[in-house]
Amino acid sequence: MTAAPIVRVLVATAVVVLAAAQINLAAPISQVAPGRILQMALEAPRVIDYEGTKVLTVLRGGRTETITVAESHKRPAAMRLEYLSPEGLAGRLIVDDGTVTWHYEPRLNMAFEGPALAGQVQDRDLTVLLRNYRLSALGVEDVIGRQAYVIALDPISQGVRRQLWVDRSTGVVLRTEERDPSRGVILSAYFARVSFSLNLPEAYFQFRLPGGARVFKMFTTEAGSMSPAALQARVRFPVLIPPVLPEGYTFRGGALSRFGGLESVHLRYSNGGNLISFFEAPAGSIGWPGAGQPVTVGGGPARLVDLGYLRVLIWEQRGLRVTAVGTVPTVTLETVAGQIVAGREQALIQDVSRRVRSDPTTVRTLRGEGLTFLEVARSIALSRRLGTDLPTTVRFVRGSLTAGDLAGQLGMRPDALQQTVQG
Repeated sequence: MTAAPIVRVLVATAVVVLAAAQINLAAPISQVAPGRILQMALEAPRVIDYEGTKVLTVLRGGRTETITVAESHKRPAAMRLEYLSPEGLAGRLIVDDGTVTWHYEPRLNMAFEGPALAGQVQDRDLTVLLRNYRLSALGVEDVIGRQAYVIALDPISQGVRRQLWVDRSTGVVLRTEERDPSRGVILSAYFARVSFSLNLPEAYFQFRLPGGARVFKMFTTEAGSMSPAALQARVRFPVLIPPVLPEGYTFRGGALSRFGGLESVHLRYSNGGNLISFFEAPAGSIGWPGAGQPVTVGGGPARLVDLGYLRVLIWEQRGLRVTAVGTVPTVTLETVAGQIVAGREQALIQDVSRRVRSDPTTVRTLRGEGLTFLEVARSIALSRRLGTDLPTTVRFVRGSLTAGDLAGQLGMRPDALQQTVQG
């Protein structure tokens, strides 16, 4: 199987995630807390049926491309996306019944079967999101004749700024805009028409395989639950863990994936709003892609595919084909790739163990859990400062344990905990 269908699946998945995570803008100042508005937007697809026509404008290769999609949601987790235009995408279909997702490419007459996407969207950790983004309410604005809250999510360090228009009555995101600091608006999406509480039929969310279509299964053995160390025990090739990532990104899960007969490792990192994924597989198991522009990573050949919202960087090292997919700027993706290619794992383990005065085995164990070296050093130092065990401290550093919850466990005030952490 070539890389092209996999890239198409990644792109379609990114659009699905976008379609499930949007919000609104301003007139009179909203009295509802922006955090509550965001929670409404995340919950809406699980509590209300709705369908409509969505128009997406994506910056791709320096040009904008407009895509029209018929989008439907049935509570609690079913979704259907049917692409109407442009001609090159018309007929593409994504159907998720809450258990299985089907993605059909009519031009290839291929259908990709994989795990439900709804769980991937809901898995985004709100604690991590709020740790890495400033959330603000911008007021209320009219969108297609409906009142919508407008909120903004501004990255604390680097990344994409999001603005969301959220329906006041239902919580459904009616409009979204994403802005990159260097390229301006890279994606906008809005419902040109939307209807609610339709009690959509179950059959509409069941995929029917077209005649003669080839099927590729993309299931994981333990989706999203495996550490790099656990993955390493399952495969015969080395699992490469990124040593450095942009500030705020943390490991969210790993899986052993199968694309047809291809077995690969998938590592997923997030700052709560954006994802960086790494797919690793034996180099000979998949062909070198013809798409994209030639670049170099660590002095070796690589391929960069700019898909507008997503950037895909592909290179080889140590007998592996590595594919990094993310919404971060190209230079950031190339920097992360260069750190992986440098292959300084053992030297960095020794360096960190000396700096934090810990044994190399502990550092190596935490790396096997997916932590970057910065997170390893921070976890060991905080564990000593707070008097907490390492597993608890790691949960706090990763954002799966809130400051309030940790303060409660320690019998401290949250502000006192914050001072201790920052000190």
